[in-house]
Formats: sequence, C-alpha cells, structure tokens
Amino acid sequence: MSLPQAFEEARQKAAAFIGIDRSKSSGRVRQNLLKKGIDPKVADEVVDYFIKIDYINDQRAAAAVAARYHGRKIRSRRCMKDVFIRNGIDADVAGQYVLRLDEDRETATRLCRHAFPDASPGQETEMMKLLTRRGYPAGLAREVIRNHLEL
Repeated sequence: MSLPQAFEEARQKAAAFIGIDRSKSSGRVRQNLLKKGIDPKVADEVVDYFIKIDYINDQRAAAAVAARYHGRKIRSRRCMKDVFIRNGIDADVAGQYVLRLDEDRETATRLCRHAFPDASPGQETEMMKLLTRRGYPAGLAREVIRNHLEL
C-alpha cells in the first residue's frame, strides 16, 4: 500500500472513530489507530493532520474530561492531571489545564460538603479516607475536615 493510500485509509478510520464527538484526545485517536493495525508513523501523521485542522484538540478534550468530575466525583489537581493523561491528553496540555481548575482547598471543601452535609466528629476518618483517595495531601485534608466540622 502506498503512503498516501495508507494515510487516507488511516484518516478515514480516525474520522469514523472521532465522529461528531470533537472532544476526543490526540492520544485516544492514536491509540485507536494503532489498535486497528495502522503503522505508528502514519498514525502520528493522521493525528497531526487532525490537530492542524482543529478536529482534535487536547484542550477541548481536557475540558470535556474535567466536566465529568464534579459533585461526588471531584478530584485534586494532581489526580486530575493523571486522569487527563489516562484519557490520552498530552502531558504538557494536562499540566497546563490543571492550572485552570479550582484550587485543591476549594474543591476539597466542596467535596466534604457534598459527601458529608451533616458531618459529625465520628465521620472524620471517613472524610479523611475520601479526601486522600481523591488525591488531596493529608495536611490539607485535615485542615478542610477541621473547618467542615466547625460549621
């Protein structure tokens, strides 16, 4: 198969995968092409092509991923960066995008209010477990819990 023909075949497969959901990440598109047997070099060219025409955009993909993490699903910035990278978003873009997210203190407070609206001192351990599972540092978690219990 000639290179232009391989590129066109890969481009069509990528377009079918992306469909109308323009919030797919470059990593997800590349991974899908490789899974379908496309040569890595051709897959990279196709991904670059779609980035150039703004059909895939990791900033847009990060915004779509971040939108899914609210309420009981809130995570720390560090955790969200890992979530972005697992979703195929470039590490540099993920690092830049987490700076747009609310500060950890604010999101940890919201998470405690949402998960424990009528918190009692007996739930302190449960709150600590929740916050540390979501990637919040222990010191910040203790401070947020203390403030939440004082309300």
